[in-house]
Order: sequence, then structure tokens, then C-alpha cells
Amino acid sequence: MNIETCLVAARQACDKPLFLNFDGFVIQFNTNSSTLLRELQGYYQHFLVADSAKVDQLVEGLETPDKILPAEDWQIKQPDPGKSKIKEHLLFAAEGKVVRKVQTGVHLFFINDRRVCVGPLEDNPNQVVNFINNMHLDRLLAPQGQLFHASGVCADGLGLGMAGQSGKGKSTLALRLLQQGFDLVSNDRLVVQASSAGGLDMFGIAKYPRVNPGTVINQPELVDIVTPENLVRYQAMRPDALWDLEEKYDAFVESAFDCKFKLTASMKMFVILNWDRNDPSPPRLKRALPESCPELVATVMKSPGVMLPVSAARIGEAKVKPYADLLKNCELLILSGGVDFDLAASEIKSLLLGQSVNP
Repeated sequence: MNIETCLVAARQACDKPLFLNFDGFVIQFNTNSSTLLRELQGYYQHFLVADSAKVDQLVEGLETPDKILPAEDWQIKQPDPGKSKIKEHLLFAAEGKVVRKVQTGVHLFFINDRRVCVGPLEDNPNQVVNFINNMHLDRLLAPQGQLFHASGVCADGLGLGMAGQSGKGKSTLALRLLQQGFDLVSNDRLVVQASSAGGLDMFGIAKYPRVNPGTVINQPELVDIVTPENLVRYQAMRPDALWDLEEKYDAFVESAFDCKFKLTASMKMFVILNWDRNDPSPPRLKRALPESCPELVATVMKSPGVMLPVSAARIGEAKVKPYADLLKNCELLILSGGVDFDLAASEIKSLLLGQSVNP
């Protein structure tokens, strides 16, 4: 196969449409796979529309077991800073590029205005979800703002962003806040921009939290997302082994916590998780100025990269200063001390809704 053959095959075979409305941005997803269609209907059930006269982006998904593109001419995409695993190969053409996911063999086409995923999609629906969500993310980020490697929640119209290095528990903390009545704005990716009123607006994508087994067994609302056999296995493991276990589950928060997915909010507060699970002291929240902690601000940065080609042309490499300048327009807090999700969630909620915190 070559690129043109793949694109023609997708256009001819993908005859099963799905319409998704993300706060007015409408994606039509066409596929040849009934299995994949059902999977996505379940995942996006709260964003489905029966049809749409206006479609902002067409995305196609061609399920095929065939060999996609020959091995020659691929370039290795170097891992992001701090990472070592090679996840993608790149193939460049005059009209755009193709990204090959190394582990799964899924190919993602960015050719002119075509957005097509091809390969064993039924076995890798999460990569299709990410591909679809990236269309929305690219549209949000292209005109202005910065991409934050962060989760977002909101309550009473007030938004909270949370970030931290991998393993710090931002998804788990977000779930504890949902348990206390918050709604979910986004998991793991936020677009943050200055608002016309002088504050900050944050925008999310329809990506559910991916939680580890330790979160599942300590959150009663989530135990049904794992098999009984795995639940028994997890409950028998030591806490440190659970923390490091690389198994993830989608947490469908609407049914678990009786909350909503709200993709936009006014961001009033941002918390950077810098706590340590080996620290015996209670968690502490302390106000900070972005210029006083550039190394922590750097943990929230995310370059758009190859998956967001339109916004990558505007931003290029992420730098600390634009993020610091944005964070000056909200209350920035550093969460340090030991890890206690319930206590931290209660203190954050109190502070966001107008009560006190240590200076």
C-alpha cells in the first residue's frame, strides 16, 4: 500500500457515521467497523448527536489487518524530555505526514485536510479516542493560549487546574474532588488562555481519567470497572506495588460520581502537586508566584507536537515564560508534604469556594 491507496480505501469503506458535539465543535467519525462504532458510542455517549447539518472536522477510521505502509523511509520520533521509550515513527510527504504507533501498528494520517486512522483499530480503541480528541484539542489551541499537561475540574462555575509529574496522583485527586461535588473539565490536557474579563479560561477534551488499580480499590465508586478476580489481586498487593503497577482503566465519571463533563470553565486556581508519598507529614497548600518556582511551572508545559499540527505551527516548543505569564492571572498553589487525597481535596474545595488556607 501507499498513502494514496490508504486514503482512497478509507473514503470508500468507511460508511458508518458517528456525530460528536464538543461544546459546538462537531466531529463526524466514519468507520467500516461496527465493533469500533459501538465502542465509541459507549465512550462518547454524553457527546453523541443523531446528525448534524454543520460538521467542523471529518475523521475516518479504517479497520484493516493488512500491512499498511512499507518500512522504509520512516523516521524515529524522539521521546519527549524525561522519556526514553520510542512510541512513534514518522513518514513525511509533500501533502503532510503519517504517524505510526510502534507498539500497535496503528497509522495516523495528517494529509492536507484528511484525518484518517488505519490499522487494528478494534484492538486499540483508546488510540482512536485520542485521535478524535486531538482534532478538538488542535482547534481549541490553534488561535491562542497554551497547552497544559493538567487535569481540570469545576464547581459553582469556578475552575481548578491540577498538574504534577507523572505518578503524583493528579487524576486520583481529581476523582476525590468529583466525589465532593465537582464536575470534570478535562483529564490530562487543558487549553488555558487569557479571558476578556482579565482572568483565565480553561478548555478541556472528552477524555476520561485513566486510573490505576490503587485508585480503584480506594474509591468505592470505581470498583465495578475491574473484574472480581483483579479486584482480589489488587487488594492483596502492597501499597507501593499498587502505586507502581502499570495497569490503567477508564473511569466513566458521570455514572460513578453523578457529575457532568463540562468542557469549559473560568480557571480561578491552579494546584501543582509536589507532595511525596514517603513524607509522613500531612499535605500542605501554599500560595506561590510563578516566577518563584519555574521548575514546577515547567512540569505543566506540553508542546503540541506532531499530533496537533495546526497549533504546533503557532507554538513550536513550549517555554516557561508564557505559562508563568498566564498563571499570574489565577491563584497558584503548591501542594507539598505527604500524600492524603481526602484531606487535600477537602482543603482545595474550601479554598476554591472562598474559605482560608495557610499563607
